Amino acid sequence: MGAAMVPGRCMACQTPLHKQTHGFGSFVCTNCQAMIDHLETVRCKRCALTLGPRLQAFGWTHCRHCKPAVENSTPAPLECVVCSDYVAPFDQWIALLKYGNNHGMARFLGYWLGSRVMESGMALPDVLVPVPVSPDKLKQRGYNQAALIARHLGRHIDRPVRNDWLIKTQELGAQAALGREERLQNLQGAFRATRCIPKNIRIGLVDDVITTGATIQSCEAALRKAGAETILTMAVCRTPE
Repeated sequence: MGAAMVPGRCMACQTPLHKQTHGFGSFVCTNCQAMIDHLETVRCKRCALTLGPRLQAFGWTHCRHCKPAVENSTPAPLECVVCSDYVAPFDQWIALLKYGNNHGMARFLGYWLGSRVMESGMALPDVLVPVPVSPDKLKQRGYNQAALIARHLGRHIDRPVRNDWLIKTQELGAQAALGREERLQNLQGAFRATRCIPKNIRIGLVDDVITTGATIQSCEAALRKAGAETILTMAVCRTPE
């Protein structure tokens, strides 16, 4: 008589997965799925910052940081989709991949992000470009978590991933103690596109976490300098203000 099949475990909390019928049944348990299902909120369309009740009441679609930039924007403004705020337990899910070497989390996070992008109603990108890490960081960690997420996101939404279209030219050290404007200044020129990008290609810029948006804006500037006009940013989490 054959051995009984051992159920898989929830990617987030390690609870055994028996027969799951919800949308993420092959990845997370019913309890973790319930947390995902209760994440609906109105966010800034450019940086995904949660918009408070007062902003929503006035029908505003962008936060106070992005509203002036969008109003004065000549190219198509940046669009942004995230799955959740960077709070417990979702920050722990990111940490399992980023610091815990748990590559299996990338498959789940990529699937989750892909599902969120399709639910958003935004036009899908033509190609995915992960936010790069410096060569030193890549050698130290052994992998780029944004690239791993992008790989599985691309499989879910059937889009190619281009890891070599954008590079980070320098390692700037920890930015955690810096404010938004300081980060922007610190990141000037830190990223470079490696090729000319046709204007008709919609770029999907993929990251694990958006903190202040400084990294995303620096990557956006590099891609636009190379010719990109339409950019959709996709990240698993967004740090609340």
